[in-house]
Amino acid sequence: MNNGIIKLMNGEKFMNIFLKLQKQDHFSSNEKIVANYILKKPQAVLNMSYKELGQACFVSPATVYRLCDKLELSGFSDLKMKITSSLPDYLKCNDDFDFDFPVKQYQTHYEIVHNLGEDYKQTIDLTGNLFDLEQLRLVASAMKKAQVIDLYTSAGNIYFALNFQFQMQEIGVHVHVPIEDYQQRLTAASSDENHLAIVITFGGRGVLTEVLPRILSKVKTPIVLISSRDYTFKDIEPDYHLYLAHYENHYKKISSFSTRLSLLYILDTLYTSYFELDYQKNLDRKLYYYENLVEGKIK
Repeated sequence: MNNGIIKLMNGEKFMNIFLKLQKQDHFSSNEKIVANYILKKPQAVLNMSYKELGQACFVSPATVYRLCDKLELSGFSDLKMKITSSLPDYLKCNDDFDFDFPVKQYQTHYEIVHNLGEDYKQTIDLTGNLFDLEQLRLVASAMKKAQVIDLYTSAGNIYFALNFQFQMQEIGVHVHVPIEDYQQRLTAASSDENHLAIVITFGGRGVLTEVLPRILSKVKTPIVLISSRDYTFKDIEPDYHLYLAHYENHYKKISSFSTRLSLLYILDTLYTSYFELDYQKNLDRKLYYYENLVEGKIK
């Protein structure tokens, strides 16, 4: 299921209504019933009045309006307008594509190429839909402000972290990527409020789950968490949170096609957002380094 779409219209940020409907922590039990009905039958709701929606959900019309109020909408008409504008992307991302097994046994090479392409395409769409543009702006600003950027992750994600480190090095910014558990703990323990910690974990495993967040919180290091929407730290609230597409099973799958691409997309977006903050300076620096590298001369 698609978990929300961030659209940019006339320079403003709009959160997809379906994402808001899925974030039900502050809904009453009856409001959750209405929200789930809309998620299951959005097209039917477009043809209903607020009274008919209440009847279909066996709740009062007032419940429908309370839900609209919690969604920060002006009324039921506004709700229907938001559903209409978000519906095409929502339906597109709610098909039955199998992210765990995009390729089946005995499929042809044509089907393999096509299915992996579809996996990648939907992953890009889903990840882009999960971006909170304000969070992205704040993270880029925090990266700019930080004297040191430390990136913590594990397993196969290390290679994406090292690629990000390389990208940033090309514009003169050093990103520290500790790999071993002890090295990660030591890096966290020796950091402070002048550092920025980027923690990448799909669902929280090992030292990344409990130990690092506690250490980083103690030394007052700002934290950017990149994870699935279903995960956050147990006792520590990250300063910023960006979301990976999370439609693959953590273990039961052919490979992490979707998760890997989602992470690459996010890290490339962070790099580009940072680059954009001082575009010409970063471009000149990158080209200067490349010129020295190619010509073999250091000025």
